[in-house]
Amino acid sequence: MTAETDPPPGSPDGAASPGGWPRPIRLPPHWHAWFARQTEGRLAMLDELVDERIERRVLRDALRRLKHAVVVAFVGAAAVAHWFADQAAWVADRLPLLRHLWALIAGEGR
Repeated sequence: MTAETDPPPGSPDGAASPGGWPRPIRLPPHWHAWFARQTEGRLAMLDELVDERIERRVLRDALRRLKHAVVVAFVGAAAVAHWFADQAAWVADRLPLLRHLWALIAGEGR
């Protein structure tokens, strides 16, 4: 791009560059009429409803991520415990003290 085609700094057309003004959302005329009919209180209530919806969505996403993390941790812990149980049983078979401890934990014997 040349200096002739670059938008002047601080203009709304420079929104693509970092630090530029945000581009306004262009709404159809019927939305302009709808906003013109609203009172300040109704717009404030609408703003609160939108904020609550955004908060619920963020909370739902956070809880979903937490649930997935718990499931992954549980499955990983179960896999490690399964592998470690086989290893502990193998070691316990070779060491008498661990064999007795394993029998106590696993409920074998007597």
